[in-house]
Parts: sequence; structure tokens; C-alpha cells
Amino acid sequence: MNMPSPWRVLRRGGHILLLVPDCAASVSKGLQLYRPQRLPARLFVGAVSRFPFGRLFLKRIKGSILSGAAIQTVLDTTEATLVCLLLGNPSQEERRIILLAETGTGHHFIIKLGWGVLAVEKISRERKFLEMNAGRNAVIPSLTNVWSENQWEAFAIPYFDAPGDVPFEKVCEVLKSWCPDSPAVRLSSLDEWMGVVSQISDEKEREFLINRSAGLRIKKSLSHRDFAPWNVLSSKNGDVSVIDWEFGRDEGVPGWDLVHYLFLSAYLVDRLPASEASIRVVNLLESKAKCVELVKYWGWAGNVDLLVKSYFYSMSEQLENFAELAGEIHAA
Repeated sequence: MNMPSPWRVLRRGGHILLLVPDCAASVSKGLQLYRPQRLPARLFVGAVSRFPFGRLFLKRIKGSILSGAAIQTVLDTTEATLVCLLLGNPSQEERRIILLAETGTGHHFIIKLGWGVLAVEKISRERKFLEMNAGRNAVIPSLTNVWSENQWEAFAIPYFDAPGDVPFEKVCEVLKSWCPDSPAVRLSSLDEWMGVVSQISDEKEREFLINRSAGLRIKKSLSHRDFAPWNVLSSKNGDVSVIDWEFGRDEGVPGWDLVHYLFLSAYLVDRLPASEASIRVVNLLESKAKCVELVKYWGWAGNVDLLVKSYFYSMSEQLENFAELAGEIHAA
């Protein structure tokens, strides 16, 4: 398939991040798929998308960008045209892209597509989670279409027009809604908890978590496992949608998602050193009213250090130095 030309290209770190047709309407709409968190990038994207000639700040490319039967198939099936193409992280091995498509009636929707073994595995995992849980909570997107072929897989979800950030109070409401007001269970009964504890190589630390968690009862919760600011969207009328459920679990450890959100906000957005970011997280959980309320609701009251330490261990296989950060968290 020959993609339309010319295109405007947004790059990050020298790599192509976003491709949009060279017209003001498409650029403005397409840039909504990219939600930078740092102020300079946000100001740049805002200027490009709002001003009539803002697209001139983006490099113009002519000719065929890429070809692929998968993209052609999903567009033909939905009788839609391509508005924007968001490429995956070039540092990752799997090949995944996100398409913003538009029907002839002006209806927009998102297609998440991956090809190759690793990408198909992640797309399939997220699709299955959405199939099982979309009706369980209002913020989980519903599937509108699914494609599964030998070499690739894709699914479509509604497009969520998200012009602004989600207030932190609303973020806390979302997390609380994942944890129904039901009887608490023993923390050690949760597979997600035991899976993390069993993988800790430091015997002293492993025993610490086992001993401290003995008898601790918490509420079961949906678990996102990548609950970051850029994955929480707010519409103009205040509705919220949470995207990227590839690591989602039906019954997870409540609180880890909140720690993840706070840590990434401090570490990746505010650019604090990792050790300082972890200290900020502990302080917020112990002092910020909404955080304190959630910690108590989940059953972690008096055990903030255990919550944060266990979160870092839960991420140690995905993110470098997180085991070391976990070891730096000490009991109050």
C-alpha cells in the first residue's frame, strides 16, 4: 500500500514518532495522539496544532512512507482513511503502531496494530484483557473491531478526544473505582504479590516482605501495571479513559499503580534523580490527603514503606536499578 503524500513528520530523539498528512486539520487532530509531559515539548506541540501554519515547523516528506497489507486491511475493513500514524518506541524489539482513522461520516477511532511474534503477543494480551473487562469499569475502552492473522494482530477502540490533563483528585477516584468496597483478603493470597516476593534474590529482603505482609489484609483491585500520566486521558466534558492495558490483571495489588503514577511523574516528567523521586513518593503517600485516604482504603495504613518497596521489586525486571531503589526504602 502506498501511503498518501506529502506528510509532516514529528521526530523525537532523531527517530520518526508521528506521521500526519500535510494539512492543518490532520496535523491538529493527529498531534493529539502524542501527549508529551515536559513543558517545552508541550508548548511546541500546542503551537503546531493550534496555529494555522504551525505544521510548517514539522519536516515535510514526499513519497511512499511505508507499505503493508495489515494497514490496508484494517482501513478497508472499516472503510476509513488514515489521519495519523504513531510509531512505537524504536528502542523496543517489537513492531507496533497506533493509527488514528476517520470514516466518511467524520467518526474517528483508534487502531492498535502489531506484527511479529513479540508485538502480536502484547496486542493479543491487551485485546483479551479488554474483551473480559471493558464493561467492568467505565474508564476501560471497549473493543469495536478485532483482526487476527498469521503474522499480525490488531484491534480498534473508540477515539477519545483528550485535550487536557486529568486532575490528581480524579486519578485517585479512578484507582478507587477499580477496588470495589468488598471484604479484604490476605495480601499473601494474591498471585501478583507472591510472584514478586518469590523472585527477590536477596534472602533478607524476601524474608522482610514475607514477615511484614503476614496477616496484612487488603482489598483486591484491577491492576494496570503501567498507570502513567500519558495513559490517563480526560475529555472536554470531564470523562476519563485509561489506555494501554497490555499488562492489566483482573486481581492485582492495589497501590502499585498509584506508586507508579507518582514515581514516573517525579522521575520522567520532573526529572528528579531516581532516589529523590522515590523519597517524594513516600512523602506524598504519607502526607497528601487523597493519597492518605487511598492508602487507608486499600488496607496499607502504617505500611507505606512496604507498599513502595514491593512496587519497586515488582518492576525490577522491566526497569533498571529498581531492585536497588527497593533496597533503599526503610521502615519508618
